[in-house]
Amino acid sequence: MSPVESVPVAVLNHIDDYVELLYDDIPEKIKGSALILQLARNPDNLIELAKNEALLSALSRVLREEWKRSIELSTNIVYTFFCFSTYVEFHSVIIQYKIGSLCMDVIDYELKRYDQWKEKVEGKKQVLTPDKNELPKSRIPEPKRRPKSGTWAVADINLQKTRSVVSSYHEDLCNASDEFLSKSDEEQMKRKLKTLSKRQEQLLRVAFYMLLNIADNVKVEEKMHKKDIVGLLIGAMERHSNIDLLILIVSFLQKLSIFVENKNAMASKGIIEKLAPLLDSPNADLVNVTLKLLFNLTFDTKLRNKMVKINLLPKFIQFTSDDKHINLAMKILYHLSMDDRVKQMFTQSDCVKLLTDMLLLNVNSEACADASTTDVLLALCVNLAWSERAARQMAGEGRLRELLARAFRHRNAVLMKLVRNLSHHAPVRPLFVEFVGDIAGAVTSNEAPEEFVIECMGTLSNILHVNNNIDIFAVVERYNLIPCILKILDPAEQRDPELVLEGVVAAGALGAEERAAAALAAAGGGAALVAALRRRQADDEHVLQTVFAFRQLLAHPRAARLLVERTEAPAYLIDLMQDKNVEIRKMCDSCLDIISQMQNEWAARIKLERFRCHNGQWLSVVETLGADGGAGDECALPPYLSADFLLAGHRLAAADSQVSLNDDSDSFSGEADYNRANSRNTQDGQSEELLGLSDSLSGKTSEDDTQFANKKLSILA
Repeated sequence: MSPVESVPVAVLNHIDDYVELLYDDIPEKIKGSALILQLARNPDNLIELAKNEALLSALSRVLREEWKRSIELSTNIVYTFFCFSTYVEFHSVIIQYKIGSLCMDVIDYELKRYDQWKEKVEGKKQVLTPDKNELPKSRIPEPKRRPKSGTWAVADINLQKTRSVVSSYHEDLCNASDEFLSKSDEEQMKRKLKTLSKRQEQLLRVAFYMLLNIADNVKVEEKMHKKDIVGLLIGAMERHSNIDLLILIVSFLQKLSIFVENKNAMASKGIIEKLAPLLDSPNADLVNVTLKLLFNLTFDTKLRNKMVKINLLPKFIQFTSDDKHINLAMKILYHLSMDDRVKQMFTQSDCVKLLTDMLLLNVNSEACADASTTDVLLALCVNLAWSERAARQMAGEGRLRELLARAFRHRNAVLMKLVRNLSHHAPVRPLFVEFVGDIAGAVTSNEAPEEFVIECMGTLSNILHVNNNIDIFAVVERYNLIPCILKILDPAEQRDPELVLEGVVAAGALGAEERAAAALAAAGGGAALVAALRRRQADDEHVLQTVFAFRQLLAHPRAARLLVERTEAPAYLIDLMQDKNVEIRKMCDSCLDIISQMQNEWAARIKLERFRCHNGQWLSVVETLGADGGAGDECALPPYLSADFLLAGHRLAAADSQVSLNDDSDSFSGEADYNRANSRNTQDGQSEELLGLSDSLSGKTSEDDTQFANKKLSILA
């Protein structure tokens, strides 16, 4: 992109003479712009040139009026303003004379003109057979050339030749006939197209570079977006022969891609398909900047799916063995691994094994040069571990032992999370049997960090499975797991909520085995679960895991009796029948079914509350009538919930549905629209009062259900 070499050396004191040349014919304008460009390429001259308004006005005027007539003239002037754009202090000069908008018009025109040239050259059909179908030479049109005019006395002779060549090429391409061309003429036209293409690429490169520099201003970038800068950049990406131009274009797109509007524009123009061939380039810089752009685009789910669809995943995997691209490749693979379908694709080769081996070599290794790459690799493996097939490949061939050894040696919580994800899969759990003691010891010891203990407890809950050939009660007794769990659940300890949640999950895991469940209930595990629930009632996950733990304990008679008689668990389960979470309601119904079958005072209470739950709207109307003066008889069974709760406005699928009081199914279709914090009676005083109500039922549980349903209910406040 350097100016014509034959132009004499420019002198700053002669700047006025150079400006005068801009008012002459095209050859003089080319020479004047080349001399001015020489001065602008010296940073020491920029301040003086920026003060010369006559110079800047003349340059902007000539570019605006003459850019269609000469590529060389346009290149010189745009290059001059590019020199100003390299410094933020001079961006105001470019904005003042609207050079950015003008450059985009120039780029748009040149791209369209190139497409026209290409169509005229490639659209010609050459005659291959020299028979009767071949046209006589006299009928083959010769390229027309405009006679040269004007004086070239001011310009150098080499400049005159360059100008004449460019002009003749342009004339030949634009005036070519639509008739058939011979093979020699077609090759000549292609050579001329190639020459013009190179000169055009010089103009495109300097214009895009200038726009990239001034795009640091967000407002300027917004204006570029409105003029479809993304479309211009993608349109110019077809110039695969110019590596420097491609690197510039992809770098510009990378900068633009951080804004969602530009990202959407790229997606609509098929950016992924256009970037795919660039990954095969032998130029490492082009591949690197292409990976950077693809990484930005992977934040979009649809674009990630497009990458997988056009089979880019194997290419990204190949880049993990290249030190220049491994960091970006790992980041892209991490984003792709968030899709469960893509996780399975990783297992179609030895990729998972190679990634695991790479992790074992670099995790917490002092020899690892880039710690960030290892962190991304570890996160990628954590994602892949959710796939059962990938988990088998990771844990096989002794890799599980190595992973656990490094996790315990360095107390690495993220590496332990990887191990925990592996333990979720039933085919992998038998491999953990020999490590149960190490994991349980880490849970009960006070030496490990809390983050590490969380992952160890989650892993232990997964492998303490009744079908995993482990004596759960023996592990509980040997490592004193129950006191450890109770300590974690104790609100006075104020443990991390995530650790408390893992304690609840561990309690549910122990409840699967009869002896362990009885030991946990006898040690006060039920009361500890209720106390933890009282503090974390707004957390759906905590509530669901707690109810599941109740369900596990209720499956064993001894533990169930202790849970029902010594804790407030039944009261909370009744309260949670109206929870907005469907899974919580289903689990509560399962627990209440078991309690209803037990010989205790809660059976009648559960029937009553289920009746009220299903007929809450009708009961609220009855209460309203009673408040207006209707006396009615008192219900033999005192209400468990207050009238305020029944007035919460329950929506039923059908008002006339008839359901037996003995129906334990979740028959109501509406969901209670209320705040869980108000519906769950968590205050100690309220719980004691509610539990006191159950004492009055001892003599009334045998009352006939039909007689009770026919009575007029009066709801107590």
